[in-house]
Amino acid sequence: MTQVATMEFPCGALALKSPLYIERPPIESLCYQNLEVPGSLTRIKGPRQTGKSSLLVRLLAKAQSLGYQTAVVDFQAAEEAIYSDLSRFLRWFCKAVARQLKLPPELDEYWDEDTGAKLSATIYFEDYLLEAGDVPIVLALNEVNRVFQYPDIVRDFLPLLRFWYEQARQESRQHIDPQSDERQAVGFQKLRTLVVHSTEVYVPLNIHQSPFNVGLPIVLEPFDEAQVQELAGLYGVTFDHPQDCQRLRALVGGHPYLLSVAFYYLGQGQLPLDQLLAEAPTPAGIYRHHLQACLDALEGQSVLLDVLSQVVTSQVPVEVEVAIAHQLSSLGLVRLEGNTCRPACELYRLFFAQHGLKARLQSRDLQRLTAENEELKTLANLDGLTHIANRRVFDDEIKRAWQAGVKQQSVLSLIMLDIDFFKLYNDSYGHLSGDFCLTQVAAVLRDRIRKSSDTVARYGGEEFAIILPETDLKEAAQIAIQLRDGVRALNIAHSASKLACKIVTLSIGVASVVPQQSQFAVELIAAADAALYVSKQQGRDRITISNSLVDCPFSNMN
Repeated sequence: MTQVATMEFPCGALALKSPLYIERPPIESLCYQNLEVPGSLTRIKGPRQTGKSSLLVRLLAKAQSLGYQTAVVDFQAAEEAIYSDLSRFLRWFCKAVARQLKLPPELDEYWDEDTGAKLSATIYFEDYLLEAGDVPIVLALNEVNRVFQYPDIVRDFLPLLRFWYEQARQESRQHIDPQSDERQAVGFQKLRTLVVHSTEVYVPLNIHQSPFNVGLPIVLEPFDEAQVQELAGLYGVTFDHPQDCQRLRALVGGHPYLLSVAFYYLGQGQLPLDQLLAEAPTPAGIYRHHLQACLDALEGQSVLLDVLSQVVTSQVPVEVEVAIAHQLSSLGLVRLEGNTCRPACELYRLFFAQHGLKARLQSRDLQRLTAENEELKTLANLDGLTHIANRRVFDDEIKRAWQAGVKQQSVLSLIMLDIDFFKLYNDSYGHLSGDFCLTQVAAVLRDRIRKSSDTVARYGGEEFAIILPETDLKEAAQIAIQLRDGVRALNIAHSASKLACKIVTLSIGVASVVPQQSQFAVELIAAADAALYVSKQQGRDRITISNSLVDCPFSNMN
């Protein structure tokens, strides 16, 4: 091996003039070409430290050489509170773009809460940002996967990006310049969007609303053998034996950053290759800081720790839940292969199997054992998916509330509700999306119930029940309205629904009674369930009130 002059330690994006950038044909040329397409969308995906930022630097430089304006929005820069509300998020986003374009925000001139945040943002871009100059704007959205953590935001923001892309594709948005007889881009055709992310979105979106199935997809794969040899040469590293390069590539799986670190040390003559390879997966090796950062990223993520432990100790690829697999992939720790995953490289397998995870898991298990008895009581009373009370708790609580009602002669109400056409939702979107839908509905029910004496429970499947002690029929009906409207406000797409709204809705039954010693709680359950059945029979997405326990007919609330 040869030794070269001191180079800067590999860290962050490579500068535009860095001699260490390795092209990955035809990725760069495809991206450059797409920049010149009116209204184009380019999606760049790759795990951490695989070159996304370095590629983005070059795309922005190319855009500037074409005379385009550029704006970069990094979603890691937004404070947590920004993601609490769609309007607040979109206002932050619009201001960030305006600042990059060196324009005054002027948000209040275009923002109208009555028309909604999405339409206001669209008008702001179309009538202000895109009209402020005559040249195209390249909008780079970096670390978009940060937004994926906020389902309420992502369900509106990603379809908005897709809408802007579709707007740009409409031929009616082009006109011919009479002076040059050339087509000129107008409106959203002047916008060229670069979306950079490290994982896939796993929030359910309508296929026609997602920006992740349109535009130019770019996936940054590990370096192949020729690219590894080229990078070694740039660091001034030559190998005594051809298999030496293959040994290093096998250890780090062609990972650009890990290769660069190895070549840095080898190029400076600080370590012989055999020692570097032997120490690499240990706390004494050259990757100790990188591996520690990987461990830190898993801190507090017990599910990820458990799954990664299975993956690194298995001799065959492991089937992993989609959301967890994507999270581990975004950290660069696993490589996805269909429905399974394996360690991204031998370095991670050796380190996590022999050193990193073992101590963390042992420590965590000791802590968990001390609290396990208390947690078991709580977990036994919760539905495993929705984390609200389970059927057993419902059965106990309805009996307790009935007995209290008999003793105090106080009114007891019960709401039974069912997600409309849920089987069709599962068939259309899959069970993972179905589970997510159930958790979202359960969260609405839990959040709308305020009294500590009330009980929200999963009754079975897609059916829920709410016990309301000391709540009369009128109050229970008002609560039912709030629940129905709250689920509607989620605006969860349901293309298979037989209702015209094509979103997830509820059918609800409500019953009330002053419990008597001669009656039983099952009669209240039967009355509420019968009212729910009427709601379903009469068209769904409605509330039916029952006073059958006191010989009153059903009444219906649309």
